[in-house]
Amino acid sequence: MILLISGCASKGESPRITETYNPMSQVPVNHFDHWKPSTETVSGAADIRTSSVIPPAPLGFTPGKVHDLVELVDVGLRANPTTKKSWEEARSAAAGLGIAESAWLPALTAQFTGGYWRYPFPAPATAIGLAGNSINPNLHLSWTLFDRTRPAEIDRATEQLLAMNLSLNRNHQEVMYQVQQAFYGLIAARAKVHAAEATLKQSTRNADSVRAQLEKGLSTQPEYLMAVQDQAKAAYELQTTRGLVMEKEAELAEHLAMRPDQNLETVTLDSQDLPADSERSADEIIDAALENRPDLGAKLASLRARDAEIRKAEANYWPQLLVAGDAGMKLWNYYNAEQNVAQVGYQPVHTTQPVVDGYLQMNWNLFQGFSGVNSVAEAEAKRNAAQAEYETLQLKIMKEIWKAYAEFKTAVRKREFAIAMLKASEKAYEGAQKSYEQGVITVISLILAERNLAQARYTEIDSKSSLLLAAASLVYASGSTVPDAWDGSKAVTGH
Repeated sequence: MILLISGCASKGESPRITETYNPMSQVPVNHFDHWKPSTETVSGAADIRTSSVIPPAPLGFTPGKVHDLVELVDVGLRANPTTKKSWEEARSAAAGLGIAESAWLPALTAQFTGGYWRYPFPAPATAIGLAGNSINPNLHLSWTLFDRTRPAEIDRATEQLLAMNLSLNRNHQEVMYQVQQAFYGLIAARAKVHAAEATLKQSTRNADSVRAQLEKGLSTQPEYLMAVQDQAKAAYELQTTRGLVMEKEAELAEHLAMRPDQNLETVTLDSQDLPADSERSADEIIDAALENRPDLGAKLASLRARDAEIRKAEANYWPQLLVAGDAGMKLWNYYNAEQNVAQVGYQPVHTTQPVVDGYLQMNWNLFQGFSGVNSVAEAEAKRNAAQAEYETLQLKIMKEIWKAYAEFKTAVRKREFAIAMLKASEKAYEGAQKSYEQGVITVISLILAERNLAQARYTEIDSKSSLLLAAASLVYASGSTVPDAWDGSKAVTGH
């Protein structure tokens, strides 16, 4: 019967007990052999390809459509598996609170016992034995009237639920920040491709110009080779930027929970509005973050849950009082097991008797080998550790905001100089090109001006993407989901 029941609960068709006496057959015979799955292994050879649940394109994403940041953030929040993980953890904590509160309600259990029995009666003249069958259906009701651990357990579950909900909010912020980082990195990489293409065109035009001068006898072969070398370098840099685009596409696809081979079209870097300078000080942002950061609130809730665990451990010193009762039937069927009816006079008997009882029960643990004292000490130590984690996170938040604030302020200033450098480089290259055509400067000066312009283009792109990333980092560090939480009326326009 036991094997039959266990077989029904098993995933296989029949009970498996091979590993009870030879479990090492499921691992390699030594540490340098590679494990290979087989049909005899416990887990079997898992088919990873068929078990994958990641769709090619997540909900809300249309391949080939030009997506902006808001749309991609929405896709990330819906499709990223980390948000589902945090949500399921919050649901689990909510169920845990329900379990804790169920301790206030009575418990009703249906019980059923049945079996065969036989025992002899010693007699001087003849052997007498009784045997029979009995069936006992029963309902058992118990209700705890007094238990000081219940309020503490409910407090612990409540704080744990709060911690999970706040962790879910922080996970949303983290996914939004990751999508922002990948998005800005991708559009910056694509902008660098356009900049590299412009540089390649300029270097090609320079090489053609030097070749024309060479044919006229106004230039030398080494100068022409230097121009060709610069052209090859520009083509090399173009391939580098194209490879960077593929890397950034894969990074963004990861945060969107999609395959990287999808046609991921986005708006351009030029279409992004830049944030204005922050009017709030770093201290003000730090104070706001210490009040609003979801992960800090989750740590505080976990700390309060540890306090509840201390109260629960101390409550075990108190007795428990409960009321219980049973209601059922007892069905008897017994007879003379020796089959000597004439001598003993016993006939088969069938009887049915109701069984009803009720009682008040008190449980009080007077001594359990100092486990109660040690349980309180353990709970207090865990509470102190949680306090240390809370204080550590506070220090980390202050550091993150101060660093993000400094990076944002620096990015704002660098953006101004990057624009000025690009304008100056464009004018310098135009002047150098005209001067070379007139024979005033050498090809080295022309190539240098073209290289400086190419570097200025990259610097301008980096300054814009860095400013966008710095603003996103400051918002993320402050624990806000919108920029106006730290920048008043001067927020990122359109986002």
